[in-house]
Formats: sequence, structure tokens, C-alpha cells
Amino acid sequence: MWKEYRKHIWLTLTVIFLAGAVNGQLTNLTIRMADKAFHDFAWNEAIELYSHVHEKDPENVYVIRKLADSYRNKGETEQVELWLKLLIDMGEEQPEDLFNYAMALKSNGKYDQSEKYLKEFSDLRPEDGRVQTELSLLDYVNFLLQDSDRYVLKTVPFNTKGADWGPTFYKNNIVFVSTGDPDKSRDLKYNWDNLPFLDMYYVEVDEYGNYSESDIFAKNLQTSFHDGPATFDENIDRMYFNSNRTTKNVAREAEENNLQIYYADFEDGEWVEKGGFKFNNERENYRHPAISADGDILYFSSDRPGGKGKNDIWWCRKINGEWSEPFNLEEINTEGDEIFPFIGSDGVLYFTSNGRPGGLGGLDIFMALPDRGVYSTVEPMGYPVNSSNDDFGLILDETGMSGYFSSDRPGGLGHDDIYYIEILWIPVQISGTVRDKINTFEISGAQIALLDENMDTVDVAISKEDGQFIFSAFKQRNYKLVISKEDYIPAEKEVSTYNRLPNEDIPVEVFIEMDFEVMEEGRLEPLSLERIDGQELQIIQIEHINYGFDSDAIIPEAARTMDKIIELMGQYEDLEIIVESHTDSKGSDEYNLRLSKRRAQSAFNYLNKNGIDADIIEYTGFGETQLLNHCDDGIECSDDEHAINRRSIIKVVRRGAYKTRSNSRGLFYF
Repeated sequence: MWKEYRKHIWLTLTVIFLAGAVNGQLTNLTIRMADKAFHDFAWNEAIELYSHVHEKDPENVYVIRKLADSYRNKGETEQVELWLKLLIDMGEEQPEDLFNYAMALKSNGKYDQSEKYLKEFSDLRPEDGRVQTELSLLDYVNFLLQDSDRYVLKTVPFNTKGADWGPTFYKNNIVFVSTGDPDKSRDLKYNWDNLPFLDMYYVEVDEYGNYSESDIFAKNLQTSFHDGPATFDENIDRMYFNSNRTTKNVAREAEENNLQIYYADFEDGEWVEKGGFKFNNERENYRHPAISADGDILYFSSDRPGGKGKNDIWWCRKINGEWSEPFNLEEINTEGDEIFPFIGSDGVLYFTSNGRPGGLGGLDIFMALPDRGVYSTVEPMGYPVNSSNDDFGLILDETGMSGYFSSDRPGGLGHDDIYYIEILWIPVQISGTVRDKINTFEISGAQIALLDENMDTVDVAISKEDGQFIFSAFKQRNYKLVISKEDYIPAEKEVSTYNRLPNEDIPVEVFIEMDFEVMEEGRLEPLSLERIDGQELQIIQIEHINYGFDSDAIIPEAARTMDKIIELMGQYEDLEIIVESHTDSKGSDEYNLRLSKRRAQSAFNYLNKNGIDADIIEYTGFGETQLLNHCDDGIECSDDEHAINRRSIIKVVRRGAYKTRSNSRGLFYF
């Protein structure tokens, strides 16, 4: 009896053991199938398989993380938040899980929680450039929301219920990629989102902004897989575009379907494919090509080795008709994704990133401002261009004030939609200095009015002690500065902000001339005070006169300037004149010293000949020792730049300490 009972127990245990082994094998097989689907970007299939395993094994950390990754690749941030929260509650999170969780919270509008986990991630990975703990995310988001009135956004009528994105300009057309309406498209679907594969479409835009019906673009380039987006070099009728034609990789015994860049030329009324980008590699993605207006620089995004993150922006220069080796745009790339580059007509690089601070969640659009060939400043476009969803692929027209971008934000027609954007204003700054005419003395207390193109007053400023003033202005406008001050002749200056960079500082100098005809007797006041060899001097008036190259001749304009000085000297008996003459850097030091002394002598002769007593004229030459600009020996400069240094400074002075008078005008140079 006992033998039979023991035999039954062993049989039962064996069945249980075998069942467990089979279940384990089935679980492992399911995970391998899910991993294969994940590798092939079949997110829906991967999620279904991972979810099946999770039901059987809810503590499987690997499966939970892969579910979060699958939903993240689909852009379903609420599901990402759910699965990563489960991982964190289990205490199985890794640093990258914290970052992804923070980004999901951010995309879901939970900014305060996102900030908390960003800081936790930064404590573990302080070297990671994707976070800045010193900046309050909530404060920054509130800052971004302030400029919401800068933009006008509209959906476009050619969006479908599928995915529409990646617009680009071509002549009077908008070329974009689309799945078309899923209900009307062919049966072949893409595993990623269960939508049809992407094709290139186009619409014509008339002068009134009306759109034609959309149609397939470059039908002879259409494949059974993804085609587009594209960029155009209209100088040579060439198109660069994406496609992921599936090829067999013999070395890996697998099919590769990474995106590659191809190019086609417009010949005899149709687009003819000419080949692939010379750096295409089936193991890597080469996507989102964007070419500069002159056709000499090609930007693209790639996960090729040598980058900083998952996908980086790279660029090539065309040399003798061939593309150079790609360069990584290190100053803007991060550990995340940088994709969809676009170069504006003003040189600003617009791109999309999920790795930079300043975004509102998901993919956000940024602009990089050029500075002597380097993109040293990167700024977010701000709300409502950026949202808590994915916003990407911005393009702007030649004015830089209108264009299109893509987004999967709520309220659209399909999965991704194209939006028209109008930028109402782009800030710039006009900063200037008011000076006495043709000299280096700054004037305080001058009133500067900023007028717009309709001659309406936009703002008014008063120059400070150093003569400076600042106005906030807008890009793509023409302004006029009107400067006035007591005892000075009013002056005007035109300032254009066209083709300027966003937030660029536009420096200007404005000069006003003292009006001696309206000055009352007894009101002549010093412009500044100097001390020379221990003696105090009051500088009453100061002028510059210029000379021709290698000449000491008094030109007509210089004569008119000295005639004004002579007239002033005739009104006051206590004034004297100091002449200081200079040269440019051309020629030897010795020769230039002699030339400057001849110029000083020439100015002395003119003043003396026209009635100024020689005893009250002091003159000397300094050669090239006091240049006004950078045009020193060995520095290449234009003749106009050198001409600035060919000068005599004529100072009208009163010797002795200055004593104020109760009825004197305000001093504006001290």
C-alpha cells in the first residue's frame, strides 16, 4: 500500500515539475517573441506579448521595463507613467528609469512630480546634461507660458485621420509625409502603430494661402515601405529624402529596415532617383535631411557611432561636388534625441529634442542661434508651439515669421497633425550711445524716441551718464530714432531689424551737434574736465577733422569744422586751442610721427591765418600711437577703416578750475 502511495506522490510531483518546466519554457519563448517584435519596432505586438507574460509573472522586472519602453516608443506617456511607477514601487528602478519616469510625468502635465524625480536622477547621474537641478521646472514652465500671445496656430485642411507630419517647402508646394486616411488606404500596415506605411504627399498653396487637394508626390519614387520626409536643393533641382527599403544583411543574417537618405533629380518632368547618401549604413539610421539655401551644407539626424546620445544632429559640407565626412553638432546634442533639423534663412538652426531643459514634455522644438560659426545659444520655442505632447519638425519661410510644424497634441484630426504657425513678433534689442558729433564724448540727458514704420512713437528713453540707451524691439521691422537735447540740433537715425537673429542686440551710435546759434551768452559750459601736467583744463568744445592718405592738406569738410571753432573763439576771450594730430598705421613709425606733426602744423596754419592768435594755439603730433580701432601693424583693414585714424583732434579749452554758476545749464559729461 505504501509503495503505491509513494509512487502516486512521485508521479504527481513529476507532473507538477514538468508542467512548471513547460510553463517556464513557454514564458521564455514568449519573452523572446516579444523581444523580436520590440527589435522590429512592432510595438503593439510586443506589448501584447509582454502583457501576457506579466499576467503570469507580475514580478518580472525585465518585462515591466520593456512594457514601459514599448509604450514610450509609441508616445503613450500615461502608460509609461503607470509601468515605471510599478517598477519604482517595487524598488527595482535604475537611474534611466527615473529619468524616463520624470519625462512621462512632465508630458502628462505633472510638473511638480517631474521635478522631484529629475532631481533624484541628477543626484545619481550628476554628469548627465539632460537635467539642471538649479532651475525650478515649475518656474520655468510658468516663464514659457508668458509668451503665448507671440504665436498664432492653425490646423491645416489636408490633415487626415492617420499620421501627417514632416512638412517642407518646395516652390509653391508643401511636401509632407502621411499615412493617408487609414480607413481608405491599402491593407499593408506598419507594426509600430498599426497604420499604413508613410508616403510623400504635396499640396499647392496659392497667393491667398489656399491649399489644393493633397496628392502623392514623386509617384515613381514610391515604395511599399516608408518614404519621406524630404528636403530640396532648388539650385540644382535635387531632392534628398528618407526611405527604409528592407535589405538583407548577410553578416547578421537578418533584415535591416533602418531609414537611409537617398537623392533624386528632377529630369524631363519627373523625379529620377540617382542613388543613396554616401555615408548610408544599413545598421544605422540616417533621417530627416535638411539642406541649406545655398545647397552647400546638409544636416541630418543619425544614431551613427560617435554621437552624444541616441540620435544626434550631424552635418556635411559639399566640397567639389562631394559631401565631406559628417561632423557631430556637439554644441546642441544631448544624451537624448536631437532630430528634425531645419536651417532658417537667417542662419538659425531649428531642431527637435527630448533631452534639453526648457521643453514642456515629450519632443519639443528649439532654436540654436549662430555666433561666429558656433551655435552657442539654444532656446526653446516656448508655449504654445511646444506642448506637453510631441512637437517636432518646424519649418519657416524666408521671412522667418510663418511656417509649419507637426504635433500629436489633443484636438487634432489624427495621430500626428500639421499646424500652420504665424509668429507675430520676435524680440530683438536696440542698444545705443549718444555722442557729440564726430567725437568720443558721450552725452547724458538726451531724449531718444523710437518710431515705427508708421511714424508712431513706440517708446522714449533718456540717455544715461555714459550716453547709453536701450529699447526692446521686434525683428523684421524698420525703426527711426529721433534724438533731441537742449542746445543741440535734433538728429535722426534709421535702424532696421530685418535679417537679425532672435534676441540679437543691435548696437547703434547717434551723433548730435551743438547749436551755437541758439546758445545764450554766458551759458557756455565745459563738456568735460581734464588735468594735464598738473594743470586743470575745461574742455569747452572738441572736434575731429580728417585727412587724405599720406596728406596734411586741409580738406573742405575740415575747413568748415574749423570755421565753426574760429566763430566760437571770436565770442569768448578766455578760450584757447589744443591740436592733437594722428595717422593710420601704414608706413613706418618714424615717418608717421613726422606726418602727424605736419598735420598739426597744417591745422595751426589754417587757424592762425584765419584770425586765431598763435599764442593761444598749442599743437603736437602723436604718429600712429593712438589708433581708434584695431587697424594696427599687420592687421588687414579696409581704406575706410584706416581713414578713421587720419585725424586731428581740435580741443577748445579754458584753463583753470571750473566753478559752477547757479544759472548754468546742467552738465552732462561728468
